[in-house]
Amino acid sequence: MNPAERLFLSRYVSDPKRNLLRFSFLFMILGIVISVGILSAALNLFEGYERALRSVLLDSFAHIRVVSADVDPLSGAQASDVLNRLSKLPEVRSAVPVLSSSLLAQNGDKARSGMMQAYSWENGDENIFAKYVKKGSADLAPGKVILGHYLAQDLGLALGDTVTVSFPRLDLITPLGMYPNQRPLQVTGIYNSGFYEYDRSLLIGDLEDLRALTGVSSGFSSLELRLHNKFADSAPTLARKYNQILGREVYALPVINTSLLSLVRMQKWLIFIVFSFLVLIAGINVISGVLTLMLDKRAEIAVLKALGASSKSVRNILAWQVTLVCLISVILGQLFGLLISWGIANQNIYKLKGEVYFIDRLELYASPLNQVIIFVVASFLIWICIRAPLRRINRMRIIDLLRNP
Repeated sequence: MNPAERLFLSRYVSDPKRNLLRFSFLFMILGIVISVGILSAALNLFEGYERALRSVLLDSFAHIRVVSADVDPLSGAQASDVLNRLSKLPEVRSAVPVLSSSLLAQNGDKARSGMMQAYSWENGDENIFAKYVKKGSADLAPGKVILGHYLAQDLGLALGDTVTVSFPRLDLITPLGMYPNQRPLQVTGIYNSGFYEYDRSLLIGDLEDLRALTGVSSGFSSLELRLHNKFADSAPTLARKYNQILGREVYALPVINTSLLSLVRMQKWLIFIVFSFLVLIAGINVISGVLTLMLDKRAEIAVLKALGASSKSVRNILAWQVTLVCLISVILGQLFGLLISWGIANQNIYKLKGEVYFIDRLELYASPLNQVIIFVVASFLIWICIRAPLRRINRMRIIDLLRNP
């Protein structure tokens, strides 16, 4: 920026009302603020959705599950052997044997199918589900159960109520048919992770109760391994590594769906690219504002050229004036987008459909990196829209400008 450009820019900054109060400039500013605000809000909400989904997937599910290689349950000896081999590995956060079974939960005339899980805490010291027990206690004892939020809602149950769980035992077949084994359990906690499929079907109970229901007196369905989050994406590779360590009697298989997270990440940036075209549409107003400024400044342009100013200097003087306004508008647009996304995330009118979007809540996360990307992309697109019409200055002749001021 040469001294002449700095002089005109300083005068413009000290007294900007002459240009800012023009209708074309106000319309240009409004267009940039709205378009950048929508772009910023979309990215903030999608980033929040991605992080919420990732958090739920990593915390609610086992990353790797170790099962018996045959149809029998994982024996206690096998579970202890796997624990001794894998629990000390640096990438393993916790390893817990679990017994799980499908069953029927009833409350009066209401019945829903569910999956009951019971953990052997003697071998694992991390209460992996306590984080999402939003009501009641995460502690379990015989005769107690924790229900998923939507399951409790569908059955009309609250804390302190009793739910009857039934399991069809093949060893209790009578001449009158299959006799289900039933057990009343008191609801002492409500599990609410936000992950719809878990919240509508999960029961977490005591190991003694589930053994009595299913007739499985020993052994476990599987041993659940949870990795430190930075290793979660490597679950398939680590599962193959563990299979080589464990031998043929047991089998490790990855559970966490990292492909889903990759798909959500790709969709986030596709949304960003599509919504970036809104900034280009707002750029039409920028082009109109620059052309209007050039028409209004014909006399000044003529004087500057007559005094020996080059077309490049004149272009830069006008470009700096418009660019300063546009950059401020981009920042205001990002703040507006933050306000929009905060309002959407905290409203109680619309909620995500858990059966479609996996989680049932909107969350906001304004990543600093995303904000920098929005600012750079929006500024670059607007800079192109500013420079394009200013090329007409090269074709302006001094004599024509003086004749038609």
